[in-house]
Parts: sequence; C-alpha cells; structure tokens
Amino acid sequence: MRFPFPEDFLFGAASSACQLESAPTEGGKGVTNYDYIFEHEPEKMRNADPAKSADFYHLYRKDIQDMKKLGLKAFRFSIAWARIYPNGPEEVCQAGLDYYSDMIDALNEVGITPYFDLYHCCIPQWVLDLGGLLNPDFSDWFVNYAKTCFEALGQKVAYWTTVNEPNINCMSAYVNGNAIPSVKDQAQAILGCHNMLLTHYRVVKLYKSMNLPGKIGAVIHVEPTYSLSNDPKDKEAADRYFAYYSGWWLDTMLKGEYPKLMLEEPYIAEKMPENLPKELAEAFEPMDFVGINLYNPNYARYDENEPMRYKTFINEKIPRDDYGFMYYPQGLYDAVMYIHRTYPGIPMMITENGISKKKWGNYEEERKDEYRIDYMREHLREASRAISAGAPLKGYFCWSVMDTNELRSGGYEQMFGLTQVNYETKERFPRDSWYYYQKVIVNCE
Repeated sequence: MRFPFPEDFLFGAASSACQLESAPTEGGKGVTNYDYIFEHEPEKMRNADPAKSADFYHLYRKDIQDMKKLGLKAFRFSIAWARIYPNGPEEVCQAGLDYYSDMIDALNEVGITPYFDLYHCCIPQWVLDLGGLLNPDFSDWFVNYAKTCFEALGQKVAYWTTVNEPNINCMSAYVNGNAIPSVKDQAQAILGCHNMLLTHYRVVKLYKSMNLPGKIGAVIHVEPTYSLSNDPKDKEAADRYFAYYSGWWLDTMLKGEYPKLMLEEPYIAEKMPENLPKELAEAFEPMDFVGINLYNPNYARYDENEPMRYKTFINEKIPRDDYGFMYYPQGLYDAVMYIHRTYPGIPMMITENGISKKKWGNYEEERKDEYRIDYMREHLREASRAISAGAPLKGYFCWSVMDTNELRSGGYEQMFGLTQVNYETKERFPRDSWYYYQKVIVNCE
C-alpha cells in the first residue's frame, strides 16, 4: 500500500550531544550533569561511561557523509551547553563554538538541513550546583547562552528548539526524580517548570528580534492517552493525565496558558502561586513550530486514592519493545490530529520516533532488524494519513541515526540506531532498516 508525502517533507534522523559525542573533556568542554553522575554514582547510568559512546565528536564528518548516502533531508542534534560555557555564565569557549560551526557547515555542504536543540538532557554541572531551574538567574544564563549560539551559528541553522522533552527534563526531574537533579517535590517542579517556560518565551523573542533566517520552536514528549473504559470517571482520569503530562507544555507553549484542568485540580492549585498564570500569559511569545517526540501511548483509569485521581497502566494487549515502549502506530495519528484540532495552524514535526531491542551479542544478526522496518513503515503510514487529513506535519525524524548511550534508562544495551555501533572499535554498520529508510526517502513514500 502506498502512502505518499509532500516533496518538501523533511525525512530526518536524530540524536543528541550527550548520547553520541563522547570526548567529555576535549575541546575545553566542562562537566555536564551526566558526566558528574557517572563519576559519582555510575550505577545510576548502568555504568555506561559517556566517554565510550559513538565518538561523534571526532567522526562527525565521516558520519555526515554516511547520512548523505542514506539520503537524509535533515539531521537533528543538540548543542552541549557545557561546551560553550564550561565553567560558569561568563566565559565563552570558542573551541566549542568552532566545533559546532564546522559540524553545521558539513551538514549544509551535503544538503542536509541542520536542526539543533539548545537543551537536550544535559546541562552544565555548574548550573545545577547553583540551583538549576530554581535559581532566578537560570533564565539569564540560558538566554545569554542562546544569544551566543544564535550570534555564532544562527545564519547557518534552519531550525532551533529551546528545550527537548521538558515533561521529563524539567517536570519529572523535580517530581519523581526520573531525571537529574532527581528531586521529588511537586511545588518545586511547578516553580522550576514556570522558570523554564518564561525562559523559553525569552529565547523565542530574542531569536525573532535578531532577524535570523530560520525558525524556532520546542520539542514536547507527547503521550496520546486512552481511558480504561467508557466510564466517565476513567475518561476524565485520562484527560487529567494528558493535561498534566503533555498539555502542561502544549497549552503553555502554544496558547500561553496553563491547562484549565490543572488550574482546577486541587492537588496542583494548592501548590501553584497565584501569580503564575498571569505572569505566564503576560510573557507569552508564540513559537514557529512544535516538535513531537512520540514513542508510547498511555492508558489511565480512575483511582480515588491517587493525588490527582488517575493511575496509568500498561495495556497488556499491546506489544512492547525491549525498552518498555508500547507499539501502537495509531497513536502517532491521534497525537498529530489532536494538536491539529486544538492548536490549528501550528506546523508540526515528529522529532523522535523509534524502537529498541537489547543486544544479544551477535553483531551480524543484530543488523537484521525487520522489527524496526515494520515499526517505521506503520508509523510513517500514520504520518501520511495525518497529512492527508489536513495536518501541517512537515517532517519525521527517526530515533536514532545510530546506536546511542540511552543514559540512565538503558546504557549501551539498547539498540535504537539505523546504524549499528561497535563501541570498542567505533565502527559503524548500516542495519537493514537503514536501507529501508533510504528507499522511503528516495521514493518519498
């Protein structure tokens, strides 16, 4: 069955600095949150040393040539803040800027559109040492860092995002400790996220004021959420979870307001200072597009014993990959169409979408990834269906361009890459899915 895409559709692949670069002390780079955690509590990262990843830092020119052979139209990556401001908010590391500038040149030289995140998981340890998102000066530090990047690189980058997956890197990090700094305090989470949102608005406004040629947005991890049953309580529970996890960022970044369900939720309202909604609305700055990281649907049911009266659960009828993500391609269509209906006109990109298996020790067999081909085919089918239904979906980025360090959730044991990486020799080997994606891009279908 054919499922066409527009000729200008951005078929891309993605990764991030902290998961691909290696070279944690080279080029003047400072210590990141993940460097620090690995040094002091390596078990929290499954002993996956960031220095032993794919070494993109040294091999990016060769890797970009391989991306050209693949036919990628765009590559999504991130800047490591600690490479630009390694020791504090004052001193700029020119070597870090030069490194990313050369990488961007290499992409542009072969016709691959650069797409860069300013904050993707890793931040300088000095930021955390000074209070992280809860420090009132965080916004000034981040805006200054963004300005430095825009001035040095802005003429050469087509797409920027302020933050990747703030649901996890901002909210979950302060609610249930699922990301660094691993705090468990809902009130702190609300304040930290509010600071991130105000910072996001400031950076978007700054970018637009500089009259640069690209576009700026943010990347949100979206989980289409379904109820256990048609019982109104279950449906309301699913709505509350979606409003909390995904809507918290969609509503604030696309409408400049906190989700109504959350403002009316006693558990949240009692922890949110009264001035925050007004402050948010006054600072709001619309962005140019929204990136959607989509892996996993979620399911919710009513539970009166939970703080917000919902409890999420795994639908055992749906297969899962070795990472734990449920395989439900229609979730992509549902998420895209929800955003299209709720925030009409906003351009969208699927900025991450992928499936993993754990290594079993046979390099040649691990390259035969029919499961990934099936996953990509069905998710691309749903993306095409959404476009046909009128959604302004402009691109699809597979996660990941090659095997990565999955940080605290899987180390080097999870295989997400179109390209296999031998971490001992740093050799790369295209998987079967690499050749499948190449055909998709060439045929635009």
